[in-house]
Amino acid sequence: MKNYKLIVFLFLFSVRIFSQNTTNDTVNTQTEEPFDYKKYYDCDFGEGNVLIVIKKGKEFTDLKDLRKSGKGFAIKMEAIYSMEFSDGQRYESSVVKTITQDSISITNFFNENAAKLAGKPFKLITYPLSSLKYIRFINDRMLSLYNKKNIQKDFNLIVKKMDQAKMCPAVLQFKERNGEMKVCHFYLTSQGYDLLYESNGRVYYLEGKVEWK
Repeated sequence: MKNYKLIVFLFLFSVRIFSQNTTNDTVNTQTEEPFDYKKYYDCDFGEGNVLIVIKKGKEFTDLKDLRKSGKGFAIKMEAIYSMEFSDGQRYESSVVKTITQDSISITNFFNENAAKLAGKPFKLITYPLSSLKYIRFINDRMLSLYNKKNIQKDFNLIVKKMDQAKMCPAVLQFKERNGEMKVCHFYLTSQGYDLLYESNGRVYYLEGKVEWK
């Protein structure tokens, strides 16, 4: 049975997002006030593996060139990608936790609350990199239109050790919910990275006004 995940759209009016000092291939944020990030999520930027997905026949130079040239994209730990593997399992809101030279490990659900709502145990799943079959990039959320990349046919996979290998999630504060805080993971789409979060076991896109701190 394929592991499809329901991602719901919620329109927000005002939120604040706190992040650790960040420099990555798409997002730059800086903390301007003291904030205990690890109270909400344990993630450190540091050396680790990044999975480079590059078109066959192309050469990898750096992440900036990879993005601007359209030759491919990078998969980083702690971010979310729409992935399908050779066993037919498709994961829409699973977090990448570990990348090795020959494998990738992801969570089976967004978090424990999402797993509980589905009546499943929350666990880590490991696949050989050779079994990564498709990656989808959403083009139109409302129509659920995806651009599907055939990884096995059209791309090569390269594992590179980098200084900043993780896309640590932001912590989102809902001002209209009495300051409720949510961990918000980055999710790669055709337009760049979106933000996803969980509420009552369901996964939502972040929409509306965002104030970065």
